[in-house]
Amino acid sequence: MASLLNARGSTLTFRRAASIYACLSILLLGAQQPHAQAPARTAPPPPASATIRGHVIAGDTGQGLRKAQVRLLQVDVQPGESNPAGRENRLATTDADGTFEFKDLPAGRYNLTASKGSYLSVSWGQQRQSAGGKPLDIRAGQTVERVDITLPRGGVITGRIFDEFGEALSGIQVVAMEYRFINGQRQLVPTGGRMATTNDLGEFRLFGVPLGQYYLRATWQRMGPGDPTSPDRTGYPTTFFPGTQNAADAQRITIGAGQTVSDLVMAMSPIKTARVEGTLVDSRGRPMGGAILMIMQQTTGFDGVMNGQSVRPDGTFTFASLPPGDYTLRTQPLPDQKETAVMKLTIGSEDVKDLRLVGVPPSTITGRLVVDPAQAASLPSPMTFSIVATTMGGAMMGGIQPAAARVADDMTFELSAMVGNNHLNAFNMPQSWSIRAIRVNGVDVIDDGIDVKPGEQVTGVDVELTNKITTVSGLVTNTRGERAKDCTLVIFTADNRRWKPNGRYLRTARPDQDGRFKVSGLPPSEYNIIAIDKLETGQWTDPDFLERLRFKATAFTLSEGETKTVDLKLNTVA
Repeated sequence: MASLLNARGSTLTFRRAASIYACLSILLLGAQQPHAQAPARTAPPPPASATIRGHVIAGDTGQGLRKAQVRLLQVDVQPGESNPAGRENRLATTDADGTFEFKDLPAGRYNLTASKGSYLSVSWGQQRQSAGGKPLDIRAGQTVERVDITLPRGGVITGRIFDEFGEALSGIQVVAMEYRFINGQRQLVPTGGRMATTNDLGEFRLFGVPLGQYYLRATWQRMGPGDPTSPDRTGYPTTFFPGTQNAADAQRITIGAGQTVSDLVMAMSPIKTARVEGTLVDSRGRPMGGAILMIMQQTTGFDGVMNGQSVRPDGTFTFASLPPGDYTLRTQPLPDQKETAVMKLTIGSEDVKDLRLVGVPPSTITGRLVVDPAQAASLPSPMTFSIVATTMGGAMMGGIQPAAARVADDMTFELSAMVGNNHLNAFNMPQSWSIRAIRVNGVDVIDDGIDVKPGEQVTGVDVELTNKITTVSGLVTNTRGERAKDCTLVIFTADNRRWKPNGRYLRTARPDQDGRFKVSGLPPSEYNIIAIDKLETGQWTDPDFLERLRFKATAFTLSEGETKTVDLKLNTVA
């Protein structure tokens, strides 16, 4: 019993000793008696990871391109496939041999695009410039080798621009333009995002031009307010090569892969320009000093020539040397200036004086998110997505658009809106969620938008969310029964009233490396789907083209949350 002594050396009471003895006995007996063994804890299996390896190759030499950039983007994330870390969006740089690698990827479908300097950007699986790339479908734990992307070297256009005296014109902006389908109409638009500016010798050099047929446009503009006292009104109109102001009379330039078209010479003829002077005030007649005022000329094509300045403290502004044409004046939103002003203006050869531009109070849209209680539990907390109202197809002049509004914890939001028709869009939407409906006074306006008046506060807007996402998938084969891997799918609703550019009911897709396709997020509706061998960029927004496709397409119906399989035969469309 020596072990049962306390710190003072005295014995424990009999009751306490017996209790301890009993406990020891139970432990000893339990160790000797057979019993059900607790299930062993097993470590969770490591997350399945995939690897993609490949090369970026120079099309002109066949050698690997060092320091090329490869962008990987995960597409078509579905319920049950969501990556906890978010949609994969990675960038890799090739080594000295042109090799790139992406490791530890979740299973899914990916787009890869490579780019470098004067080479053309190309997506994996892209066979033609207008076709776009193909998704790469990767299984869990799979390693995919030889994902090679060949970059053709872009074309080059060089030349010189002179004035009416044969002297070099510097600071002239030069861009190559091509015809594309924009919002269902064939328009002349800049290509490739590249622009050149003439130097002091009047020389320009456009590089990285994709192969195709182009029209060269030269634009002159004088920045700043100019000298109000100067009698000089000389300027130059937008001019197309070889020297015409009419795009229909422009000379077409054909560029092959890596081809250089050099020594183009163009003269620009002078015209009389005008000066615009005015005052910018708010809705109460107070000068809006310090506001940023932009002026944009609508030129042939999808873009325009833009100039801007800070309004003087007394609210006055001056734009000098403006060629004749149609313009838009618009203030750029600033944190300390809530009011905005917009005006359309046609300018001839005479000066415009005493123009008064009046601001209007900000317009707002307030509302809440509405979620089915059965689905609400799967929404992440806290929510990180935002709501924004956009007009003009989602793009404002010069890229200006209202800031996104964060959704509050109580699911409400308040955002600034531009005067006119506004469409609500969500940013950073949780994966596998979409907007089902946008209701104003019980009427769904998700496709028609919300008309906002100056200073109007639109309230009671319900943005209904859903995680019941539709999916349509299938296999494309050719007339020989072989898997068709180089084609484009066009999906369009049977209701031609919904054939709207940038609408929810029109979609294109490309099959993956096995000839399979998958498109998700289409609204419930009746649809037509067709796989065609060639498709011009933007051609699928042309209602006449869709009408021709209707007779060869396969019809199907999608219900909310439905997953449907539709196998297709490849079509040739003239």
